[in-house]
Amino acid sequence: MSITSRQGQFPANGSAPSFTDMTDLGSTEVSFGYHQEDVAEGQAAVEHNKAERRGPIGWWNRHKLLTMGVSAAVAANLAFLPMVQNAALVVLGHVL
Repeated sequence: MSITSRQGQFPANGSAPSFTDMTDLGSTEVSFGYHQEDVAEGQAAVEHNKAERRGPIGWWNRHKLLTMGVSAAVAANLAFLPMVQNAALVVLGHVL
């Protein structure tokens, strides 16, 4: 007995399948997302990864100035944000 109908995921007769129907492994197709067309794509990916590189990989290696700017901005936020918050809270504490 098939658990589901050909049209969808719900039982063909409208009732829920029994536990023994759900645990019957004899009629179940087991696939782990691996299909024949994945073999060609996998081989192409391996060949691409083994290819000779013309330059550095990744935007952080190609754009040194941008990387330095982003790093400086993060460092400035980590350094100055607590000081600015503390100063604002002290001023608000005296004003209010």
